[in-house]
Amino acid sequence: MRKTLSIILTAIILVSTYTQTALALPERLIINSSLNNIEYYDSNAACSTGSSTDLSSVSPGSGAPNGLTYPNLDAAKMADAIEKYIEAHAPESPLKGTGQKAVASAKKANLNPFLAYAHAFMESTLATTDEPGAQIKVHQGHNAFGRTATDSQPHVVEASRNWYMWTSFEASVDADADENKNVDSGDWFSYDRAVFSDEIDQGIAAYVAKYAPNGDGKNDEQYYIGIIQDALDEMAGYAGASVATASTLPTASSSASTTNCCATPTKGGGVVKMLSDNPETALGYLMSAGNGTKLTLAQAAGVVGNLQVESSPNVDPRASNGTHIGIAQWDEANRWNNGVVKFAADMNGDPYDLAIQLRFLAWEMGLTDEWKDHPSTNGGVADAVRATSTPEEAAEVFEATFERSGGSALDQRRANARALHDKYKDSAALGSSGAALPGTSAACSSGSGGASGLQDYTLKYAWKELHHEPRTQRKDDYVAAMDSAVKDGRYTDTPKSEEMRGVDCGVFVTTLLYDSGFDKTYNFDAKGGGSAIQREWAHGHWQFLGSANHTYEPDGSKFTDDKLQPGDVAFSEGHVWIYVGEISGFESKYASASQGEKAPSAAGEGFDWDGAVWYRKKSSSTSSSGISA
Repeated sequence: MRKTLSIILTAIILVSTYTQTALALPERLIINSSLNNIEYYDSNAACSTGSSTDLSSVSPGSGAPNGLTYPNLDAAKMADAIEKYIEAHAPESPLKGTGQKAVASAKKANLNPFLAYAHAFMESTLATTDEPGAQIKVHQGHNAFGRTATDSQPHVVEASRNWYMWTSFEASVDADADENKNVDSGDWFSYDRAVFSDEIDQGIAAYVAKYAPNGDGKNDEQYYIGIIQDALDEMAGYAGASVATASTLPTASSSASTTNCCATPTKGGGVVKMLSDNPETALGYLMSAGNGTKLTLAQAAGVVGNLQVESSPNVDPRASNGTHIGIAQWDEANRWNNGVVKFAADMNGDPYDLAIQLRFLAWEMGLTDEWKDHPSTNGGVADAVRATSTPEEAAEVFEATFERSGGSALDQRRANARALHDKYKDSAALGSSGAALPGTSAACSSGSGGASGLQDYTLKYAWKELHHEPRTQRKDDYVAAMDSAVKDGRYTDTPKSEEMRGVDCGVFVTTLLYDSGFDKTYNFDAKGGGSAIQREWAHGHWQFLGSANHTYEPDGSKFTDDKLQPGDVAFSEGHVWIYVGEISGFESKYASASQGEKAPSAAGEGFDWDGAVWYRKKSSSTSSSGISA
């Protein structure tokens, strides 16, 4: 997916090209001085077998747990976090057992060790991809990252391109491996630091802009940022950062299976993803928590604007005035000791942890039912905030219903809310932040609205009848949705008249998936094009399920309609429609529109209509279609 980059070797001169045949049994790279220092592979040498590395002397860095530079985390916990991440997403990955080597190497390069595995997840599903065109580079070149090579570097050739070759997956992340000691930027961490040093220090936006720039192939910088950041967040959580705790994150079974995603919530299940700072983290969590209608940015900004008055502009979980504690300044004798502290104990967490306090706040105001056995006396706050439309109004309502300060510093609360809204209104990180309780709709779709949200919006936008009249008349909510989409620059086609805007299959599916929060990245962040472009996008970003009544690609069984899940999208020549599942009063399990002919409504297209091929949002939004590094 990325622009070809070259590293010039300075220590040695290489003159050979490695062929696929010659690399059948690559093992240890050695230097033969009698052959003018030409590198070759000695098949008699022993390969690395996942030996352990002493991390006791590897000190924490100064970077953020989910940032790009080496983080302020315990080295052993980071290595363990990497292994947990691999187990959760690709338990058969040959990268298992490489975490310790990666952490030690990352420290030398001042890089977050999680970054390598985030790229490996994006590029090769942690070296497990079976995508045609990736076999040689991944499985013979031990290259999970898509790193390219010059003719003089060790490489394999696939699709007429040189791919950097390591003798083992362990060597790819081990700066001390023999094959990496005598070459410039041999391991992945050294390479990434050498090529992207300035951008790494500037942050993820600058980094991705060079690593996977828009206009280079089919790159989508915002999408790439979302995928990488999600992976960094998850591993930071496993390592014990305030993003989350390892015990609260999804297991391998829950993350790998959409079917198991919506199991009954259990205690200790809330996940809060750490973003750039505490205010942004709070916004992201409040916008994605709970089963009901998600808070908008304006509504969440109203809440967080209040928290900034209560606990400091940075939303400090340790703030205290002697009688009140935490981000919301809960009174110590009552809501702190009998609320936050007890909640933390039940969740096996620290009451001073930001994630714990955000989860308690969401429960207390009625956004979630995470603490099921404890009724909240403030449960109506969420609905009151949901009824607001501006940051200022949300700030006023939250102060009156939750903080109840008598209007203290109300102007500042309003100003904070507006400033937060304007600062983050275009944030890609917030769009994919994700924060959820396993079993809630948010958890089922990476922080999005999930099936319940999708069905709610289906009823808002689509007529429930199969044959409504007049055929092109749009529902009022859908008309309003079109106005918002136009204002935001999202895809609405070019209708013959304003009355026909959105009377189109591709516009309807795009708008439904975006507005419901099911997948805001669909169709290039809802800014792509019609059904043909959407099918291309889905092929690169979602799971291909197969053709109706043929092979069901996820498990190789026959693809029948009982395998469909709400949110699955079907394509035929020039047309797209969506499976929405059982909805009370809705006359079909499918919804669709037709250009210039039918406004959104219950659909007659069905499972196998017109040679349908089906796609599904990946549970982790993975992609293995990358080309180079």
